[in-house]
Amino acid sequence: MINSRFMRIMIIFDLPTVESYEKKEYRQFRKELIKNGYIMIQFSVYLKSFNHQIKLNDEVIKISKYIPKSGNIRAILLTEHQWANAAFICGDKQINEFVNNNERFNKI
Repeated sequence: MINSRFMRIMIIFDLPTVESYEKKEYRQFRKELIKNGYIMIQFSVYLKSFNHQIKLNDEVIKISKYIPKSGNIRAILLTEHQWANAAFICGDKQINEFVNNNERFNKI
């Protein structure tokens, strides 16, 4: 059974990494995402599970404090049901997707 109390925020981004300062900004942005509880699903796609009471706007404000000067960043809000219905076309789930599922939050 899917628990509707939990949501996910997906951050997808396309950041330039040509110049050395761009590479530094990319690394800092990625490090901040991880520090704030996001896990990498695939390159430039990070996901965070949270209680539905946390608002997307609050997360966007938090992320906007360390965004790079150039590039594109998008935040997408997904319900747990939508995420559970995602199809894996190629490859398997990574270990972090098994560890960071909504079952983990039910124990809290």
